[in-house]
Amino acid sequence: MRIGTRGSELALAQARLAAEALQAAHPGLRCELRVIRTAGDQRTDIPLSEVNKATGTGDKGVFIAAIEEALAAGEIDCAVHSLKDMPGALDPRFTLAAVLPREQVEDVLVCREDADPARPVVATGSVRRARLVQSLWPAARTVPVRGNVATRLRRLAESAEATSTLLARAGLNRLGYTQPTLEVCGRTLHLQPLPVEDFPPALGQGAIALETRADDAAATALVAAVDHAPTHRCIRAERRFLHLLQADCSVPVAGLATERDGALTLRIVYYPPSGGVVRLSHTGSPADSPEEVAQAVFNGLRG
Repeated sequence: MRIGTRGSELALAQARLAAEALQAAHPGLRCELRVIRTAGDQRTDIPLSEVNKATGTGDKGVFIAAIEEALAAGEIDCAVHSLKDMPGALDPRFTLAAVLPREQVEDVLVCREDADPARPVVATGSVRRARLVQSLWPAARTVPVRGNVATRLRRLAESAEATSTLLARAGLNRLGYTQPTLEVCGRTLHLQPLPVEDFPPALGQGAIALETRADDAAATALVAAVDHAPTHRCIRAERRFLHLLQADCSVPVAGLATERDGALTLRIVYYPPSGGVVRLSHTGSPADSPEEVAQAVFNGLRG
């Protein structure tokens, strides 16, 4: 099984998790990781929300387009992505064959010791996080930052301006950053998980996607064996809402689907171009499909 992945430390950690799951499900299966450089990796000089336009990747995810090209060309058999990087609808040439069990979904506020908790200067490249910061801390200021987890931690420690940054707890956990404090470049950084009720995650956050070619029945069947059905159902609702909203990384939207006692609930926080904030939720009975739950939330958005 040739597995395509980005080359960052986190992407490789996630690809190894996928390979381990596949090998556990299919003893004797050999997995080979192939690193592919994406537009999002190449263009770190501009905000993430502007990369699609600058690189001509259209409405594709800036971190997945090059990997999908390799998948379409038969250079790899399976692609591994952070699910939050994927657009709401897949190219029909591909299928989302499996989703691994979801990690913790919250964001973590990483603060230097000299940060003013009432007036933080938060380094982030996410429009979602920037809007949530403004809502949660009206006196806060945001400054742009790009890079992988280790790079952002180092830039925070060395910054003459930023006193805080925001990172997904799932990525921190997968890289072993599980302690409440870190020592980076001689500075102590404090990690404070943020409740999802106050600071909802990106849709798809914490989940790992395994994508195959739709016409490759053998690879799709192998990969489907590691699918975590409850996570996949929640992801279906979140991705359907993204597709209905026609949202990419330039759209400030957050939310989370959860499943309990056979019912699925999707909660959304959206900052429309007209201003203000919209908070919506819908719970579907076991007979409802995840897509129908997403449609109900979207209908509420349209009024």
